[in-house]
Amino acid sequence: MSRVALHGIVKRFGDHAAVQDVTLVAEPGQFVALLGPSGCGKSTTLRLIAALEQPDEGRIEIDGVDVTRAPPAQRGIAMVFQNYALFPHLTVGENIVFGLTVRRVDKAERARRLARAAELLGLQSLLSRKPAQLSGGQRQRVALGRAIVAEAPVCLMDEPLSNLDAQLRQQMRSEIRELQQRLGITMLYVTHDQTEAMTMADRVVLMRAGRIEQQGTPQDLYERPASTFVAGFIGAPAMNLFPTEDGRSLLGVRPEQMSLRAAGEGLPARVVAVEYLGAESLLICETGPETARSRVVLRTGGHGLPQRGEAVGLGWPDSALHRFDRESGQRLP
Repeated sequence: MSRVALHGIVKRFGDHAAVQDVTLVAEPGQFVALLGPSGCGKSTTLRLIAALEQPDEGRIEIDGVDVTRAPPAQRGIAMVFQNYALFPHLTVGENIVFGLTVRRVDKAERARRLARAAELLGLQSLLSRKPAQLSGGQRQRVALGRAIVAEAPVCLMDEPLSNLDAQLRQQMRSEIRELQQRLGITMLYVTHDQTEAMTMADRVVLMRAGRIEQQGTPQDLYERPASTFVAGFIGAPAMNLFPTEDGRSLLGVRPEQMSLRAAGEGLPARVVAVEYLGAESLLICETGPETARSRVVLRTGGHGLPQRGEAVGLGWPDSALHRFDRESGQRLP
């Protein structure tokens, strides 16, 4: 297991700063998710760690050693790409051990590592097939196998599940997390999917416009968002935000912490849509004056709900309230 640390990393492409003053730590054996929208700098940060890009400023350390200018081979890192990067003319087994073959690792050692990876990933019966004969999930396992046989203490993953369907993504999330814990490797995982980050990671680093907006445990980001950006990005549906009467701040309440009341009680609102999801439903309401309507989403039970156009009241406990500065978006005490 290795510790990965970034200190004040800056990466520019021309006049554009893709990464700005990024400082983060992945402790040994920790799963760290780099999360954020497209173009926020998360993949560039991963490429900097992998030595596929060089930083303009800052320092990268692995196990306390400065590797900022070290080539990829000296960093002890394995990487899984979004497109899997499999060679179509090689078999599954040959793809998995390709890196070992290039490095002239002994044939017996290659066979040992291949057998271990194939057993871990359930690929024993597929080793003689070509990538074109595999499903998306099987190709993903082959890409993971290549990372496993490298026996590197650090594994980097760049949106590895984005090409899979929803059901397979859910399955692979569990498999990757279990594998990471079983092998005890330090993993940095790039994703734009907050569900992946929240369910898999020990620590989430949420990025925006090249900077870190907030980092901490999934619970930290969900329960105490540092800004309206975090509040809106983390959680599905996102946190409800609506202005206070003086207009200087915004109040935030999670949809599941709102309760339905009779018309005339609590915050007056009108139902504009009901989304039935089976065990629960989402109630989309509008509140506020006609000239400045706010949309509010309430997560509630799936039956006996008010109809579209019906007047209702909305409430929440004081402990559920979050307050943000309206101009800066930053969290207020």
